[in-house]
Amino acid sequence: MKIIRGLPEKEREYKNPILTLGNFDGVHLGHQEIFKRVVKRAKEIEGTSIAITFDPHPLKILAPEKCPSLITNFKEKAEILESFQIDILFSIPFTREFSSLDADDFIKKIVVDKIGPKELFIGYDFAFGKGREGDTSVLKGLGESLGFKVTVVKPIRVGEKTVSSTLIRNLIKEGNVKEASVYLGRPYSISGEVIKGHGRGKGLGFPTANINFQNELIPSEGVYIGEILFGEERHKSLINVGTNPTFGEDKLNVEVFILDFGRDIYGEFLKVFFQEKIRGEIRFKTPEQLIVQMQKDLKQARDFFHNRRS
Repeated sequence: MKIIRGLPEKEREYKNPILTLGNFDGVHLGHQEIFKRVVKRAKEIEGTSIAITFDPHPLKILAPEKCPSLITNFKEKAEILESFQIDILFSIPFTREFSSLDADDFIKKIVVDKIGPKELFIGYDFAFGKGREGDTSVLKGLGESLGFKVTVVKPIRVGEKTVSSTLIRNLIKEGNVKEASVYLGRPYSISGEVIKGHGRGKGLGFPTANINFQNELIPSEGVYIGEILFGEERHKSLINVGTNPTFGEDKLNVEVFILDFGRDIYGEFLKVFFQEKIRGEIRFKTPEQLIVQMQKDLKQARDFFHNRRS
């Protein structure tokens, strides 16, 4: 997949473009359905599958106080889009000047003049242009007058719930990463460099990797079963999100105890996958009480992975 920051330098340089556009925060099952249909249609007409997104998120510019914690950063979003075989990803810098484009100008000057799509796939709740004045009906009207087809992809429902970024974001905040993974189509993950901590875990018999996370959205405080990706290797892990109240700290940390792992990985980059929360954060009276609980957590994690395998 080719990633282009900004708009195309040449107008209409792509063969039979099939396009989608949106913020795609979380790249959840609903977004994935759109990407699948874009790629399928592009292959049918020997065309080019293209996605347009915006960076930063528009609310970070227009109303920072209303902008939610994002589920995925741009790098993560791009990696997931590439896995769906999108040919080209445009990341358009979102500015106040850009936000002043009305719906008609956005479609004419950005979508039609620059790319010239044969067909545009959008989500059912898509809105665009100044003040989000353009909706799916407006877009269909513009498509008829400007010569491109508009396909509105219906929402994806799982059981009684409609998949959305808001639903997933709230579940992650609550620590319900297990249910969130159903709507994401994968476990929720964060990533960052391993940095030096206080070294208490090693003294307790549970050496942990302290993650200097770059993500905005962190699951609620507590202990989770999960995995880490180190290079190309995946390792079973216990993850602690919290402030280490037993030792009187108040800074939020993400620490990972990697099962059956003894290597020095300071300075390395890890991706941490959250699979299930097993308990909330507890303030213990003594380090010995903490050790007893950590041993119970470890047994629960080993049972989890054993049952998943069998």
